Amino acid sequence: MSGTRTLQVIGMLSGMIAWAVQFTVIYGITSTLCGRGWADASLFGIGAVPAVILATTLLALAPTALMLMVLLRAHRQVEEQGASAATAFMVQAGLLINGLSLVVILWQGAPALILPACA
Repeated sequence: MSGTRTLQVIGMLSGMIAWAVQFTVIYGITSTLCGRGWADASLFGIGAVPAVILATTLLALAPTALMLMVLLRAHRQVEEQGASAATAFMVQAGLLINGLSLVVILWQGAPALILPACA
């Protein structure tokens, strides 16, 4: 695999990678805080668990949204200048995967902020 294809694959999958990290951090820290009895602690005036979930969700949304914007620009270039079928596919797949990853990241973060932490 050439360096360009490697970067395309990483760009294509970056939203899923951000979601996987978010998923791991949210549930890992939540289970640790709940298991140790630290869920009632507060950070900056809000509970520790919701603070971690909010921070993790925002940190996962940022690179996914950034990559989505990069891929939108690449999609416009592919349409204007033309590109190989493989490149066009990678860009379009990246748009789909990163767009759906934004939805999944929000889907994962919202209920965790609404429901009680250790219920």
